[in-house]
Amino acid sequence: MGKSYGVIGQGDLDNEEDTDSSDRTAFSDAEFQGGEGGYAYPGVPAAYEFVDPEIPCVVPDAAGLAMSPSEQQLLHHSMTHPWTVPPYNVAERPRRSVHQGAWRSLEAAAGALAVSALLLPFGAGFMVIDVGSFGIGSFGLLMAADFAFRAGAASLNRRRVNKIIKQSPIAKSYETYTTLPRMNRPKLPECSIAVVGYREDERGWENCLKSLKAQQYPVKHIVSVIDGNEPADMAMTRTFANAFPENERLVVHLPVLLSVLYTEKYMETLRVLGQVPSRFESFKAWLMGTPTAGHAVAHESAMNYVLDYLYTKATIEKWANYRALCFTQPHANKRHAMFTAFLVGSYALGTKDALLTTDSDTRLDPAATSNLMAMLFSEETVAGVTGDVDVDRRESIFPNVYALSNWFTANVDSPCQSFFGSVSRLSSPMAVYRIDDLMDVVSPWIMQTHFGKDAAIGEDNSLASQLLSRGLKTAHTHAAKAYTDAPNSYVRWIKQQTRWSRALYREAIFSSPRLNLNPWLAVEATRQLYYPTVLMASVLYLLYTPAHWEHLVIWLTTIGGAVLLKTIYAVAVGRDVRLLLFPLNQFMFFLGIVPSKVWALITTYVNSWGTSARSAHEIARSESVWSRTLHIGYLLPWYTALSIGLAYYLATALSQPLLWIVALAGVVLIAHLYADVFRAKLNFFVFAPRQFQQGRTKVSDVEAFPAAPKMTMEKPTADSDSSDGVSDDEQFEADMAAVPLRGTQKPMSFSGEQTDTVFEAPASRKSSLMPSGMDRIASPSPRVAFNRASVLNV
Repeated sequence: MGKSYGVIGQGDLDNEEDTDSSDRTAFSDAEFQGGEGGYAYPGVPAAYEFVDPEIPCVVPDAAGLAMSPSEQQLLHHSMTHPWTVPPYNVAERPRRSVHQGAWRSLEAAAGALAVSALLLPFGAGFMVIDVGSFGIGSFGLLMAADFAFRAGAASLNRRRVNKIIKQSPIAKSYETYTTLPRMNRPKLPECSIAVVGYREDERGWENCLKSLKAQQYPVKHIVSVIDGNEPADMAMTRTFANAFPENERLVVHLPVLLSVLYTEKYMETLRVLGQVPSRFESFKAWLMGTPTAGHAVAHESAMNYVLDYLYTKATIEKWANYRALCFTQPHANKRHAMFTAFLVGSYALGTKDALLTTDSDTRLDPAATSNLMAMLFSEETVAGVTGDVDVDRRESIFPNVYALSNWFTANVDSPCQSFFGSVSRLSSPMAVYRIDDLMDVVSPWIMQTHFGKDAAIGEDNSLASQLLSRGLKTAHTHAAKAYTDAPNSYVRWIKQQTRWSRALYREAIFSSPRLNLNPWLAVEATRQLYYPTVLMASVLYLLYTPAHWEHLVIWLTTIGGAVLLKTIYAVAVGRDVRLLLFPLNQFMFFLGIVPSKVWALITTYVNSWGTSARSAHEIARSESVWSRTLHIGYLLPWYTALSIGLAYYLATALSQPLLWIVALAGVVLIAHLYADVFRAKLNFFVFAPRQFQQGRTKVSDVEAFPAAPKMTMEKPTADSDSSDGVSDDEQFEADMAAVPLRGTQKPMSFSGEQTDTVFEAPASRKSSLMPSGMDRIASPSPRVAFNRASVLNV
């Protein structure tokens, strides 16, 4: 096949062709011959090419980045940063004793053994317990007991949170700041907000920024990092600029990833020291939970290198003078964008105490920051706090059904973990961290690898694991609420849950030696490891052994009772009748999420994002059949085994051979997985004949419509006809007013564009800090020009 003219991001994934995206069509050269121009139906995807709309997670190499000469000079000849001591507050905590750690390790081992004994021999071996003339399914009994325990722990955590919110002056900061004069206001811990995003839906991004501006807590700075600097990423910067007054916001283009600068300088230092760890040394350090040799020196060297560049750029461009800052950088993945936000918020902007993280598709409740900060500073050992992250309810039924399982996560699972001080996932849509603890773990967090590859997913799981491995606590508060975007389709939901499950198993299994000081985490990890496997094995065993057909009925009835118990609890506590749909949620969970957990456990080495971005263009891209199979193909044998097993069970138990027709249910389920893909391909073949009959769109447009007269900007001369009584100046102004303007948005304050920009050199820049070649910057001249590059050729 010849080169493709698919919708941008499909046929030409690297955007190597110097053509405008509007000129691209949905056909390949083999499907139509010759001619120039576009395609009349650009929303129809190409039929025969591999299209995977997932967000790419590729970290660019610093050696391949093309920087302007001024940026290279700024990077390699930066001023020395003044942070000989951390610019943020450092909490003083007592060290943990060795005996305490050994005892908690024994508790963790005992908890893991207890869960294994219950799920494996009891849950899988004795599937039905006979009690006289009745029977009870063991798996449903375990589900009910587990839920009762979790709900009790969650209720205790709720009572503790309510007490903290009631007594904390931080939670009442809004009332304090609006009623007391400035001189009498109590000093509150400083907090900045970091929000990251990639090609977000415009309306969702606007709602996110509005919610950040509406926070009742006095937020110091709002730092936004856009994970990309391509033209398609600039829409988010325009929305950001429109959300804040011009004198309060600044858009900065970073030509290189701060995380790449850090990691490459780190490895360079280790090579110079001759202390690059071998695989055995790395494994030993992982097993013992200790850093490798040379880590302290390499970390200090790499961090100083990055901070010198950051300080120089922040000083020249006066970042601290702006309340809201938006940064663009080369696309990598979410973790690298968060790394930039962490360093900017803690060092360049000087936030003293806490940093709140959120996503570009999330709306925060106005009191969210106040309640998170109150919980964070309720104990010295609490390092991170998350809150009640609900799903934006929509008119379609699917996001509402998905929100039901999310309700149990936010109101039962996370509060239960918080009661034991060990929330395993500080949800990225809303989490707040102590800055000193965050900076303590940022090095192993950004350099985390898994099966020899940089970890690109599960950044919130990894942060929580790093904090917990240091003996700190993570907490959950139901008083802080946020509303985030939900998958709008069943397939997108499965992809998202598969990605989350891979991150969960990676942290639960491969981080277990560092988490052995927390008994409840050991119980959680063991439960997550066995639960989906035991459930799937039990279902298949009962379907394919119908000799005791009543066992399946008893087993399913007991599980149904446990689900009914959860539903009653949810409706009573949540006071929302929509929670009555929870059984439907559990049925979808069994069909799609349970097998996805098993697949995620087998494929933890996969480091892909799975889902696409949420912008109107990205979410409309149709996936190819092969790409869909690569992502969710594991469901095909699961649906096949379920449908054939159910048909065999019914035909054998009821002695009705016609019931084998039930096996066709598997075909229906599989067709549902590919429905949108086949619909897109059908559209292609429906619209293709029109393309051949009508010809190329641009040619038809040229033939059908005469060329528009070209407007001239010259004033009319004296010879021109002015008999209509309009003066020459008035006619010229009218012609100018008729020229359409491309942009109607407010102007943006950019920093880092590919134009000569003049900055005022601050008086604090002393010549002694400046290396050779930069004398003109340190000269008495009050102004100096820097040439910047906004978009790099990666």
